[in-house]
Amino acid sequence: MDAKFLYRIMCRIRFFEELVLEKFPTGVFVGTTHTYLGQEANAVGVIANLQAEDIIFSNHRGHGHFLAYGGEPRALFAELMGKKSGVCGGRGGSQHLHWKNFYSNGVQGGIVPIATGMALAEKQKQSGAIAVAFLGDGTLGEGVIYETFNMASKWQIPILYVVENNRIAQTTPIELSLAGSIAARFHAFGIACEELDTSDVVEICDVAARWVNRVRQNQAPGALILHTWRFGPHSKGDDTRPAEEIAFLKETRDPLKIQAARLAPGEREAIEAEEQALIEQAFQLALEDEYPAPEDALTPGPSTEGRGEIDSLSLRERVRVRDENFESPVALTSDSSPTGRGEDAEGRKKPVTVLQSLNLAIHQALAKDERVFLLGQDILDPYGGAFKVTQGCSTHFPQRVFPTPISEAGLVGIAAGMALRGLLPLAEIMFGDFLTLIADQVINHIAKFRWMYHDAVKVPLVIRTPVGGGRGYGPTHSQSLEKLYLGVPGIHVVAVTHFGEPQALLLQAIFQDSEPVIFIEHKSLYPLTIWDDQDRELEREVGWTELGYPIYTLRLRGSPPANLTLIAYSYMAEVARQAMIQLAYQAEIFCELVVPTQLRPCAEGMLRESVQRTGRALVIEEGTLSFGWGAEILARIAEHSFSPSARLGRIGAAEHPVPASPPLERVTLPGVEDIIRKARNLLKP
Repeated sequence: MDAKFLYRIMCRIRFFEELVLEKFPTGVFVGTTHTYLGQEANAVGVIANLQAEDIIFSNHRGHGHFLAYGGEPRALFAELMGKKSGVCGGRGGSQHLHWKNFYSNGVQGGIVPIATGMALAEKQKQSGAIAVAFLGDGTLGEGVIYETFNMASKWQIPILYVVENNRIAQTTPIELSLAGSIAARFHAFGIACEELDTSDVVEICDVAARWVNRVRQNQAPGALILHTWRFGPHSKGDDTRPAEEIAFLKETRDPLKIQAARLAPGEREAIEAEEQALIEQAFQLALEDEYPAPEDALTPGPSTEGRGEIDSLSLRERVRVRDENFESPVALTSDSSPTGRGEDAEGRKKPVTVLQSLNLAIHQALAKDERVFLLGQDILDPYGGAFKVTQGCSTHFPQRVFPTPISEAGLVGIAAGMALRGLLPLAEIMFGDFLTLIADQVINHIAKFRWMYHDAVKVPLVIRTPVGGGRGYGPTHSQSLEKLYLGVPGIHVVAVTHFGEPQALLLQAIFQDSEPVIFIEHKSLYPLTIWDDQDRELEREVGWTELGYPIYTLRLRGSPPANLTLIAYSYMAEVARQAMIQLAYQAEIFCELVVPTQLRPCAEGMLRESVQRTGRALVIEEGTLSFGWGAEILARIAEHSFSPSARLGRIGAAEHPVPASPPLERVTLPGVEDIIRKARNLLKP
């Protein structure tokens, strides 16, 4: 590698970071910053060996990585200033950058599964590209990285983990926070690694070249541990080390001094002058750039453009994907008809359950598009998942079904990385209670990427999970926790109902929704038969959200105009149906039952229309009542209330965990009698 080139890029990083620290007290930069002073040789030595198609995922201390990758100093200055010309339009700031194949995020540990998923995607596409993830020593305290190392090793994923051990996290020395050795952590998972204690960019470059080639050729993970020193504070002013210690490091471990000794004085001085001028000019130009207009903060919203093409897929026309010449193991029917239901000997449609419909959808998605992958725990045949929704998939598509360990955060992060690189992963979380374990991945990564990276990426990921009680599974396997995600911008939450087509709903989420989707399946819905147009008791009206998800309105056939609107989703819609029938026959209270499938973003238009007709609304949800979906729905209805006399109510689970005992569970979760009692109260004069 050319000595002058290596020195030039290190000077660029050094001068950039020095100017940032100099100017920060003036208020020209926003937020915070984590400079790369003293570690320049690491970024330059590793990244100089990468190819254009390779991926880099950096962390909070990413300026050096970005500049070594070839990023423009002006764009980086502008991003730190919050300017429109910044790398991400001022949305991300210092820690959140994306340009070409470079990504960074400031949440420690969470980037590791995502970068690993990106590398897995490139391996599946046979692109030859690898990924490099830069970690700090402090990140080694995060559990999700060990989940990821395990899967990276088992699945032989081509990623190089570069640990920059600068021997101190924020202010805590590594001796006080890290047990054992760094290398032993990789060895424990069968990942080969090498340690290097140097500030010499040439030495780092030579060793990194060998490791990059090894990962690329073997298509397997590796680790490079770089023992290094940072000369600056963790961020702007939080360095607790003695001044004499910093001075000693700068004198003895400065990578620029080591490399400068290899150049003639004239060469060195020319490079320094050119890079100093470049940085100063970039700073001045960024100062002159405009700030974003207020409207630039508003995302244009999720695109209605689909994730991919799939023949005969149209929820609006309620047409299903055509047969792919296989039989879904749990469908128990022939797939020969256009609807996938099959017919009996007399030509009548056979009943299809929610479970069968979802299973068929996953089979059809895998058959139709090679970008679809399935990840989850215990999903291999013959078991086929805890509730058999994925049964048969590993038999028909063995190369695209990944059975994972019990590593919810890791598997969702890997799936997110696959999605960022153009695949269509379908991740299964065995129980909805475990949505808590993926919160960091969803909230701080997946939900933010598109907006944070200035709409330059998509994360076409679907996370399926069964939720709810009624099966006696007890406090940690019976919860409805989807409300934890209903307030998170950047994701969609969709709930299955048997009043529609679960098969089409899931295909819509996989192929037509441009945002990450949390797909809710209530366990008690699985055995229920899906809606039949020949239902003699109820009539159904179908509306559509802007995103293409259905909203169903059900009424008793031939009933008088309704005087109460029931609003419920998932299994609570079935409980509400039963209550609606009893209210009609026992109390002559006639209801409209409105069943949305899209919970977030909230699409309350048809709900308000129904309440406008009836003058009363009762919202039923299985989650606890406090701060729930029902409260949000009623607040939105009240904000657009057509009449101050409109009467509104809501029902939810009791404010305690879900018991295992059947009698206790019944009184904890909303039931038919609860709805009837509340409805009667709303109808009182």
